[in-house]
Amino acid sequence: MLIAGENNLNTLTIATPFYNEEEGLDNYFETVKKISNLINKRIILKFLFIDDGSKDNTKIKLIEFKDQNPNYDIKIFSHSENMGYGKTLKNSILLSNTDYLITYDSDCTYDYNLIVSLINNVENYNNDIVNVSYKLSQNIMEASYFRKFLSWGSSLIYRFIFPEIRKYNISVMTCSFRIYNLSKIKEIELKSNDFNCCAELLIKSMKKNLRISEIAGENLGRKFGYSKMKILKNIFNTLKTIILIKIN
Repeated sequence: MLIAGENNLNTLTIATPFYNEEEGLDNYFETVKKISNLINKRIILKFLFIDDGSKDNTKIKLIEFKDQNPNYDIKIFSHSENMGYGKTLKNSILLSNTDYLITYDSDCTYDYNLIVSLINNVENYNNDIVNVSYKLSQNIMEASYFRKFLSWGSSLIYRFIFPEIRKYNISVMTCSFRIYNLSKIKEIELKSNDFNCCAELLIKSMKKNLRISEIAGENLGRKFGYSKMKILKNIFNTLKTIILIKIN
């Protein structure tokens, strides 16, 4: 249930990146409908679909869904080639013109009902960013031991390098399920083009002393398709992102 609070959130964009996600799109489209019902006209809701150079029928199905559902405010933006999650995050911020932005992945690994918790947290506590953390959940994340180790390792490195993270006590740096106050992050320059862009944005927001909090959210794991993350490349890019943040 949405609760009216001190911070007026009148317009909201929910942005989702896609890269060869044809297999799970029907599930995602059903989730879009559920999200719309969840908001229930309490907030002006817009959807931003960013196709990151898919080579399957993802873009075609996105266009079909938009054409078949004119009652939803949907914008589709396409990259001519695969440019990485970071680029989709940058364009989500650039192309959104609402009060707030929620980034939510097409694999729906987090319960869409958490959107209510994100909105209520912003409105009741006047936060600029609210992060979803699987580490705060009572249930164990559905992922391989190696993926869990990678997530743990990257968070540990970020916490060790940047005292701002310890100050804010944020447990997960690379989760892509968040809500942002768009006016507060529009001018933040982001360098990373992969998942580390999530960490870069969060750290640079901490350096600007934005109000940031975290809520628990169970990672349910993928039901369709597969993760596009390249493990070794991601490790290299984590170190690269740390250097870029330190020198800027």
